[in-house]
Amino acid sequence: MQPQQLPLFSPEHVRQYNYPFPSTRYQGSKRKHVDWIWESVCELPFESVLDVFGGTGVVSHMFKNAGKQVTYNDYLTFNWNIGLALIENAQEILSEDEVEFILTPNDVIEYPTFIQKNFNDIYFTDEENAWLDFVVHNIDHHLQSNYKRALARFALFQACIIKRPYNLFHRANLYMRTAKVERSFGNKTTWDTHFEIHFRNFIQEANQAVFDNGQLNQALQCDALL
Repeated sequence: MQPQQLPLFSPEHVRQYNYPFPSTRYQGSKRKHVDWIWESVCELPFESVLDVFGGTGVVSHMFKNAGKQVTYNDYLTFNWNIGLALIENAQEILSEDEVEFILTPNDVIEYPTFIQKNFNDIYFTDEENAWLDFVVHNIDHHLQSNYKRALARFALFQACIIKRPYNLFHRANLYMRTAKVERSFGNKTTWDTHFEIHFRNFIQEANQAVFDNGQLNQALQCDALL
């Protein structure tokens, strides 16, 4: 006797929450495929999910919206911070005061110049490199919560990606932004928009993506091949 199949749009198949995932231009993101993934598995009886190669976190976030217990994993620290911010984190968001602190250089702090010294004329302008140096320091050393640091890093990652030609760091092509040539596309406006504006926008999106689905979700940083 065949097991009874639930109707596709029964309550058991409807996602319990409707928290939007932040916009991202991450190459290889499964954002366009999450509805298809959900439709492919929603009739299966399961309560927990292991997202072994978590990447942007969009698949894990979809299952979190569905009320599942989610374990996100990615070996890259860059991605693991996304998992901390948007999957494991159930309630912490960045306040307006904390955002202002991150974006304001403090005269009494001697900020590092690591990015300015090591990445000059490669990915961003000198002014942008200086901005990144002090913002990274403010995030790493003056936010007390791991989840809030992860949220801020997520917004910073996205701000960096959106200002890069092709949204990639595979080549030193800053000249594509700065060359005085006639252009037939509108990306230069996005590239030249100040980091702070992009950062604020992504913080707002990240804050709106944080929610508690009643499960103990976690973000891991393990090598899936070991």
